[in-house]
Amino acid sequence: MSRIILAICRRSMGATLGCLALASAAHAQWLNPPTGASVKQATGTPGLLFCNGYELLPGCAAGIGSGDPLVLLEQLSPASGNGVSTQFRGGWPLIFRASVKGEEMLGIGRMDGNQWFERLNYQFPEIGQGGAIVFADADNLWSYSVPPPGSPRDERVLPFYPDSGDITRYADDVAAGPLSHDPALRFALRPEFGGPLPQFGFDLGELSTTPQIVFADGVQFGADDDFPGLVILSNVGVGIVMTPLAQGWNPVVPRQARNLAGFVTSVGYELDDASDRTSITAVMMVPRFLFSHLQLIDVCVGAVTFDGNGDPVSCAEGAVQRLDGGPITPAAVNDLSEVEVRAFVVEPVWSAALGRLETLDVVTDMNADGRLTSTDAELMGWRVLSNEVVYEFRQIGTFLTFRRQQYSPLHFCQSPTRPDAPPPALRVGASFDFDIDGNGYSVFDFSVVCPPGGSGVTRPPR
Repeated sequence: MSRIILAICRRSMGATLGCLALASAAHAQWLNPPTGASVKQATGTPGLLFCNGYELLPGCAAGIGSGDPLVLLEQLSPASGNGVSTQFRGGWPLIFRASVKGEEMLGIGRMDGNQWFERLNYQFPEIGQGGAIVFADADNLWSYSVPPPGSPRDERVLPFYPDSGDITRYADDVAAGPLSHDPALRFALRPEFGGPLPQFGFDLGELSTTPQIVFADGVQFGADDDFPGLVILSNVGVGIVMTPLAQGWNPVVPRQARNLAGFVTSVGYELDDASDRTSITAVMMVPRFLFSHLQLIDVCVGAVTFDGNGDPVSCAEGAVQRLDGGPITPAAVNDLSEVEVRAFVVEPVWSAALGRLETLDVVTDMNADGRLTSTDAELMGWRVLSNEVVYEFRQIGTFLTFRRQQYSPLHFCQSPTRPDAPPPALRVGASFDFDIDGNGYSVFDFSVVCPPGGSGVTRPPR
């Protein structure tokens, strides 16, 4: 009977709060009913701010911040240890687990789901559905339901969408997935060139001016569609926001970092573990060049010598390079990347103007210390819910080609985002020929030999 009352009340403009309260399915579902105010809520700290020794916000400076984060973020893979790990250019798992204590949450709510088909009124999502860890609900009326009750979006939530796997160039298959990024907006988050999903590909001998195809995609730059609160930052390559090539290809000022969590491929959750925690696990199968340095290389520098036919044959100076928008240095093999990854969780915020939850796609260096961290996210106005995980590692495998002749192009053999990708191939790369000194030449011819396929045994570096 309660389901009938719920349907009538939610469809009626004159429904009362008391009427809606009769239907238990209208609320988030808790695992263990809370006995009172949350521990974090009881501290009285605005925004559930926690202090871990590095925030410079007034609340922390006054010593009134909570000592523990609301969300515990752990890195499950790669495994930690005393040494520094080494990873290949793609194909390895980066896995984070975000967990919340039972007493710190009201319960779990279904995101934009039909609420009355569960015989026992469970609001726990499965694959293809949306859910959220609910921290607060001021009016005790769940607004993310179908049909919506017409009440304000006053809940504080950490949404997640269990998904068995996203694939490049395929739209997300979660029925109630958030429409937080339209294809055009997500395309604008891509770097101009380089990495797994550039705005522009490359033609023979030079960077292309033809944009890639814009399409709905479950794998992109920016916040993840299945765990929109997760933020993953990198200090190399496409993790750094640059000015366009035409404007010098330098890190923007103030510095900015793209959220790379959009490359998460699958998300799942644990309802209640042995420690009375509910957790969300995000798995990223790292695509090639996501954590690679980007290299511009100019093999023809200075005065150019021509033969009798007017063809260039040599250049006065040695080859030079620029890595990740840095200064001009002598060219070298670009294979090893020293990488620092930072991860933390923020609280998505409902925007009435946009009609969706807003997410953190780009982090700006708000305190001008040259580092992009969760502190900057807080200074941007976001609620940081978790501790910050820092993972330092080495990545190898960026250097895929060699030159048959001195001035042949370097990047021709670099293959698509996935070696098994269907046509048309999305061209990716990490090293590109570019006329750095402006003498009009970066390559002279297009003779190139691609390296043979791998067949044999190589010991992992230790």
